[in-house]
Amino acid sequence: MALAAVVYDAKGTEVARHAFGRMPRNEMSLLDVNAFLAQAKTALPSGYGHVELAYDLAVGDKLDGWLHGLFRYQSIENGHIAETSFGAHMFNIPVVYKNEPQSYAGPPPGLSTRLFLRLGDAPWDSMCQLIYPSSGSWHPHSTTDLILCNKEGVEIAKCSVAIPCSGSLLWRYSEMFDARTRQTAGNGAYVMIRDLSCRLFGYHGLMNQEGAFSFDHMFGF
Repeated sequence: MALAAVVYDAKGTEVARHAFGRMPRNEMSLLDVNAFLAQAKTALPSGYGHVELAYDLAVGDKLDGWLHGLFRYQSIENGHIAETSFGAHMFNIPVVYKNEPQSYAGPPPGLSTRLFLRLGDAPWDSMCQLIYPSSGSWHPHSTTDLILCNKEGVEIAKCSVAIPCSGSLLWRYSEMFDARTRQTAGNGAYVMIRDLSCRLFGYHGLMNQEGAFSFDHMFGF
């Protein structure tokens, strides 16, 4: 299969593209994103972004397979390491293609998001990077609600954010909701991430002054 890795800035702008070429199914390839961006003499204007693995239609048109990758992140400052893996499907494009996991037997369902974000009790803070990937043209921005609920499921507060198409939003619980609101929510609180316009994907974790703990990926349904 002909594959490419596309690096997007948080604003949704493509900043670099790495062509893997036509890869046999039993082949593995390692991409060091920092080294690749340095070699391409480019950077992420927003300071962060994300990478998408995609079919490279300029090299081949055999779109037969559910792409899968292993991802490893390491903090340059303290050496903290996190790993995850995920198999991709087509995002935010209402089409039926072959008999793949992203296909539908009938009309595509509404593309929407409902994510559960666990929050850490003090002294832990929670971080989340929400990503708005798109396999084709879709809404220019998401219409995403971050709904804070207490442990009984009662809504305490709501923040609305707009993520650019092919962009992302990196945020912390302590910065999105003020101290008084967080105190009202109390221990055991959580955030429901809801969007009726598109399907989002994300990563989340906990952190404090002494270290951090990463959870696995999360995705919209």
